[in-house]
Amino acid sequence: MIALWICAGCGSPGPARPGTAAAPADAAPAEPPPLDRDYPRLAERAASLYEEIAAAFGAAGEDCPRATARLGELTAAYRDVIAANAKVLHEGRARELKPALAAHGERLDAAARSNVESPTMARCSPAPAFTKALHDLVGAPP
Repeated sequence: MIALWICAGCGSPGPARPGTAAAPADAAPAEPPPLDRDYPRLAERAASLYEEIAAAFGAAGEDCPRATARLGELTAAYRDVIAANAKVLHEGRARELKPALAAHGERLDAAARSNVESPTMARCSPAPAFTKALHDLVGAPP
């Protein structure tokens, strides 16, 4: 499953130190870090993804083509999350992701439980197209 982490010690920079220049008021806002380095944002998006899968399964019921199509739509909508997660896992930073996921643990657990226990999974998991769409979205099990 998707693993994320929260940057320990991150937060507001605190008061300016003497001799440091403040950014001009008209300066462009800083670019946000890439999603694979913005663990709180990645965790939030991952939790939303799992909740959307649960909603899709709830709406599809045992209609496997409908569920498969919705998984494809979610893959397109969450392509950034999929890519960021793959990069984090490939670079061996999964352990760093755990604290951010823990912040959304109840949401993730509820969505995962709903997904696994859904009539959609019971009915559609033997279908190769459904299984491929699910694996494309959340990854194949280890």
